[in-house]
Amino acid sequence: MFFSRLQQSGVCLALATLLTVPVAADDAAMPIIDTHVHFWVLERPEGIYWISKDDPVLYQTMLPTQHQPIAVANGVGGVVVVQAGQSLPDNEWNLKITSHNPKLYRGVVGNLSKVIGTDGFKPLFLKLCRDPRYVGYRLSGKYQETLSDTFFENLELTAEQGKSVDFLVGDYTLEQIGEIAKRIPNLKIILDHFGGVRLSDKPLDQDWVQKLREIAKLKNVYCKVSAMYGRFEQKPAPSDIREYEPILDLVFECFGEDRLVFGSDWPVTKTTGDYASVLALTRAYFDKKGPVISEKLFTRNALEFYGIEPPEGPAPVFEPRTFEKK
Repeated sequence: MFFSRLQQSGVCLALATLLTVPVAADDAAMPIIDTHVHFWVLERPEGIYWISKDDPVLYQTMLPTQHQPIAVANGVGGVVVVQAGQSLPDNEWNLKITSHNPKLYRGVVGNLSKVIGTDGFKPLFLKLCRDPRYVGYRLSGKYQETLSDTFFENLELTAEQGKSVDFLVGDYTLEQIGEIAKRIPNLKIILDHFGGVRLSDKPLDQDWVQKLREIAKLKNVYCKVSAMYGRFEQKPAPSDIREYEPILDLVFECFGEDRLVFGSDWPVTKTTGDYASVLALTRAYFDKKGPVISEKLFTRNALEFYGIEPPEGPAPVFEPRTFEKK
């Protein structure tokens, strides 16, 4: 592929060059789109509550200045930033801190967990949508006891605006997400981190496996191949791809080549290894399936799901799929 050959030849190019210099027809592979990168500042009003103060790796500020060189070095041509927490002001904050480099930071997934299902959702959501880089939001915390009519109205508005929803499975169950996907079939939904799987030296939980199989039947539901290190109970997580093959085989069987999307989960990955190791681990599985499938995982599926423009250069050739209208 284009970037692997660059690395082999020892050529080091700036990101701007990668995004603007045409490549030959036989080097038509697109730069990687990483759909799961977090930034945070410890001093923000709500801080970073889910990281222990005793964690020497993660309990520190993480910003684009630290991330950009890593992205360049690993052939990343586009990033979707996912908000790290449920603070409502951080939706705009993530847009602001990445606005200096829209060619790299192509999209922001905010977090509207605290406001969805309330009268406060619509004005805030529509305000955020004024920025075209606001591609959707994440639901990671459940603040309403039931999935109310207002909750579904908010999700219908999300679909109408062409925005997507990331779900962190936990407070929202796979069954509830399936109910949402059925009721609003034109809403684009993606399950973060393999749908909430927990990995260990034991076989996958068969009850969870069946639930994942059921939700994967719904064609508006995608799955992120993300947080591979983070899903393992043991830390540091294994570096042998064979340890991950059961979950990778399962999601590939369930979602197929068109509904899987790559996400690194940087900087959480740093607890086990650097960015290059995460990428190498993922490639160890998908590159064996051939260049078309690998490029779908690392680029094409992300472009389609989040509705972002491809990096400048050769556009991937594929037929855009449409979602059923209600």
